[in-house]
Amino acid sequence: MRAVTRAVSTPILADESVFSAEDAVEIIRTHAADLINIKLMKTGGIYGALKICAIAETYGVECMVGCMLESKLAVTAGAHLAAAKGIVTRIDLDGPSLCKTDPFEGGPDFLENRIVMNGLPGLGIQTVPAFHGGTHVKCEK
Repeated sequence: MRAVTRAVSTPILADESVFSAEDAVEIIRTHAADLINIKLMKTGGIYGALKICAIAETYGVECMVGCMLESKLAVTAGAHLAAAKGIVTRIDLDGPSLCKTDPFEGGPDFLENRIVMNGLPGLGIQTVPAFHGGTHVKCEK
């Protein structure tokens, strides 16, 4: 990656090479990429992602928050991270649009190239599918 990053003018994004804060430090230290992609499923959740953001902020390396094939529930956590951290300048949170059905009600609205957060507490998910008989369980405050 370092050779490619040095050889081209196109910004290079470290994606599958960053699972931890230590990986991010190594990418930055060796100038192996210009940007870092953070996927919550790879980093072990928000805590690991925040550690990578802190390192990126220290060195001024912009980040992207991405996802894999994930439901709206998981991607919503990534959207909150992206909205909260200024070092995140790009997102690729298309997981819910790739799913055949969306079993969750609430959370942000995924509107083509925009994600619109709602004002509800937490991730804003209101209804979660139950595992029995296809009924839904309403989340209460």
